[in-house]
Amino acid sequence: MTTTRHNSLHLWDDRFLYITPAIQSGLTARSSATLLASVSGHPFTLEALDGTRVRCTAALVGPHVSRRLDVDGCGLLSLNLDPASSAYRMLSRHMGGHGIQPIDARCFGRVRDDFEPAQHGALSDRRLQLLSSKLVTSITESPEIQPAIDPRIDRVLQAIRTHAGQIPLRELSALAFLSPDRLTHLFAQQVGVSIKRYALWTKVRRTVQQFTARRPLTDVALASGFTDAAHMSRTFQRYFGLSPSFLSNQVRVTADEHASHAWGRGLAH
Repeated sequence: MTTTRHNSLHLWDDRFLYITPAIQSGLTARSSATLLASVSGHPFTLEALDGTRVRCTAALVGPHVSRRLDVDGCGLLSLNLDPASSAYRMLSRHMGGHGIQPIDARCFGRVRDDFEPAQHGALSDRRLQLLSSKLVTSITESPEIQPAIDPRIDRVLQAIRTHAGQIPLRELSALAFLSPDRLTHLFAQQVGVSIKRYALWTKVRRTVQQFTARRPLTDVALASGFTDAAHMSRTFQRYFGLSPSFLSNQVRVTADEHASHAWGRGLAH
């Protein structure tokens, strides 16, 4: 087994897993729900927007919840779940209305055996994907299932993802056979975030997909719909606390076939 500790980002269709030995981020918020787990079992620090600080070894953070994160060498698994995913809908009831919910890491049990190998790059993509599922099911205590979602909202979700968010509300309303107001309400009710926020999320998520290949940052920005690389950089700092240049140069990014198909369509090459 290699003993290298590095930054890695593993992309799948409805989630991604960021693994890092250490991170200190400013205030960030994103549309995905985030499950955080310490690799070593030593605590990390989460600070909410109101200044409340939590020391924990695992936590759930809801979509668009602002937080600062300080992981000082204990290693971190950061599992980000698309707000429309079945995994997030299963976890949402465990949030208890809290934006930041500490989790008793003992619930992971033997799943923790894979934390160190994951950080050292010793797990295959398939085993990493399995690890991501086990992190969720350890908390929900039930296998991942596909909770029902209104088929009209499902059509809208697919359209937003296909067009990377760049599709007018009136077209989405026609697709769903709903008025704009009714669609806006039903979408937020079912997905947990607004159409506008989910559309921006798809733009950012599709941009992340491009880091699986070495491309100039300006090309990545323009292909993703950003006005320039600086605009993309500001968005990434606000979402992830990481710059695109850091992601491009210091993070090993991989994606499976399903993620490449779902999030790579329509991109300029």
